[in-house]
Amino acid sequence: MLQSMTGYGSTSLKIDELEIYIELKTLNSRYFDSKISIPSSMSSHELYINNFLKENLLRGKADLRIKFIGSVKDSISFNKGVIKRYIEELNEISGFDDSNILKSVLSLPNSIEKDEFSVSVNKLDKIINSINSVIKDVINFRKVEGKNLMIDLKENLITIKLFISKIEKISGIHSKTIKKDLENKLQSLNAEYDLVRLEQELLYYIEKIDINEELVRLNSHINFFTETLDSSSNEKGKKLGFICQEIGREINTVGSKSNNSKIQNYIVEMKSLLEKIREQSLNIL
Repeated sequence: MLQSMTGYGSTSLKIDELEIYIELKTLNSRYFDSKISIPSSMSSHELYINNFLKENLLRGKADLRIKFIGSVKDSISFNKGVIKRYIEELNEISGFDDSNILKSVLSLPNSIEKDEFSVSVNKLDKIINSINSVIKDVINFRKVEGKNLMIDLKENLITIKLFISKIEKISGIHSKTIKKDLENKLQSLNAEYDLVRLEQELLYYIEKIDINEELVRLNSHINFFTETLDSSSNEKGKKLGFICQEIGREINTVGSKSNNSKIQNYIVEMKSLLEKIREQSLNIL
């Protein structure tokens, strides 16, 4: 199933007296990139969490936030000895207003100690399970986005193929018209010319402006794009991007070889549709 790289998920759990909030956002990126904001007591597990995200999300920019929410009594204590010494030293230096001195002291280093929540293996397993649940929500979100992208992409591809069919019809008539016009002009000159050489030159010119080969390749690339969309592979975005480049190359070649106004109009429309497809492909996993 097609997945976008845009996703969101969140959950919360309670371990002992502590509530833990987990939030995960993902955006498109060429490679896997992560930003992990976790409490300092979990910093030793950051690499493990990062690898866990990469293994499941594969590609995209992931922003994971884990917050510990507990009571002040459980998480904070005042270092009374340090605070007392600070007050004594400050009073010796200058006379401070007792109502304001405490505010100043509490902002100084080591005045407040935070009792870090110890993350044991058992607790880490519970947190990882919750992260895994959030990842599943993100992947489901990505699949819904991917389904919408699939519909839009296929509609644009169908429209491009319709333009190709119109160009094929015009191209066949256009080549015959050019050949006939050249022959009429030569006859109107009433000049002698080598018929064999004329046929060779006409064939060379017609071959030079012929776009049948490019149209065949263009159809082939579009079919390959559709097959890739429908494939069972999880990662398709990069491959689709490369196919877009080939489609664009063939459209440009058809445009440069055609001097028919209708064909040129169709080329403009095809380029516009391809640009939409290219932008959408950038958000595909």
